Amino acid sequence: MSLKLNYISGNPRANKILVAAQLANVDVTSQLLEWKDLETPEFLAKNPLGKVPVLETPEGILTESNAILQYVVRGTPLVGANEFQQAKVKQWLDFTSGEIEPSLIQLLLPVFGHFPINPTQATQAHADLDWKFKVLEAHFAKNQYLVGDQLTIADINLASYFQGIFSFIYGEDDRAKLVNILRWYKQVSELPAFLNLFGRTRYIKKPFPALQFAGHAHGHEHHEKKEKKEKQPQQQQPKQEKPKKEEKPQKADEEEEEKPKKQVCEFDALPPSTFNIDDWKRQFLASKDQAAEFQNFWTVFDSQGWSIWIVKYIKGEGEGKVLISFRNNCNGFLQRADPHFKKWAFAIHGVYGDVPNLEISGAWIWRGTEVPQYLKDHPTFEYLQLTKLDASKPEDRALFEEYWTQQTEDESKVQGQTARALYYFR
Repeated sequence: MSLKLNYISGNPRANKILVAAQLANVDVTSQLLEWKDLETPEFLAKNPLGKVPVLETPEGILTESNAILQYVVRGTPLVGANEFQQAKVKQWLDFTSGEIEPSLIQLLLPVFGHFPINPTQATQAHADLDWKFKVLEAHFAKNQYLVGDQLTIADINLASYFQGIFSFIYGEDDRAKLVNILRWYKQVSELPAFLNLFGRTRYIKKPFPALQFAGHAHGHEHHEKKEKKEKQPQQQQPKQEKPKKEEKPQKADEEEEEKPKKQVCEFDALPPSTFNIDDWKRQFLASKDQAAEFQNFWTVFDSQGWSIWIVKYIKGEGEGKVLISFRNNCNGFLQRADPHFKKWAFAIHGVYGDVPNLEISGAWIWRGTEVPQYLKDHPTFEYLQLTKLDASKPEDRALFEEYWTQQTEDESKVQGQTARALYYFR
């Protein structure tokens, strides 16, 4: 049976399918796509909605990840041992899609910079997850897995969501209330097949900065009480008073709560620099001879206002053995970086080496001469090794240029390691 899965690297919906396929020993060929490929007539003929994943089978095309998931491992215990269990598996697949995913989208997508966070909606979404997790806590208190004592695709599907929850939203205080869920999640997430595709879970100590207002204990009650206190003075004000003048202090307070998000960047306070990162990005990316661009780079680079670095990922035990999962790890790191940092930085970052000893590293330019808060706030910052280069030293210049000029995947080498998957942060 020939199966080909079309997807974009790092797509969790595709990853869960590949995990299940590995567990069931089903051979699935990967067809990696770029975002631009989803708009081509060829792909739209497969899925007019322009979405991935898409599975090509001898019988035709399948879309929607849960349908693909069930098809790929049909006839195996992963879909349930009998008709009743198969129905229970579908029940939990629907539970995850209908009850968990909507709330998670409200919390997780703003972290990735897809849209601004709405505090009211986020607080409600966090509250919704809290009580639905109580349902799961009670279930796992009596059951090893979602469907009895047998691992199924329902577990793989739900675990793929919990990786984002534990990596960005639920810190130590929240996880302390999810003892049974954590026990179940570790069973699933530490399976070799899951690790191969999703990588090791990074459990955060505190919620991602943008979500901390909703992640602390009693955060929802505090938010609601605060809103009530702010509304009461407005209702008690006499009608003859000018509302606009009276509202100004309250508006200022609201704006002050938002200011930390806008002032996280320390770069605005730095003295002016002669080096314009936007001009350099355009010039470098448009050039047909990027190696030649560095003959000019060192003449315009301002080492007093900017700095150059090598950023390496510190691998955990068992990591770097599978290219596709390590590529997802690398791409995920860049996606999780604060999108506002792109205004002040430019990088080539990727996977280098050979299986089973792959490495992730990159060459970075950023404003200022120290490690910026944008990186310190990254959820995986503790797993980074940062080395500052000296632009006046020929050996440091040569290393920096090597990253930027050796960009042919599976051919170019950087420090003796073959470039396997490369990405820009721009």
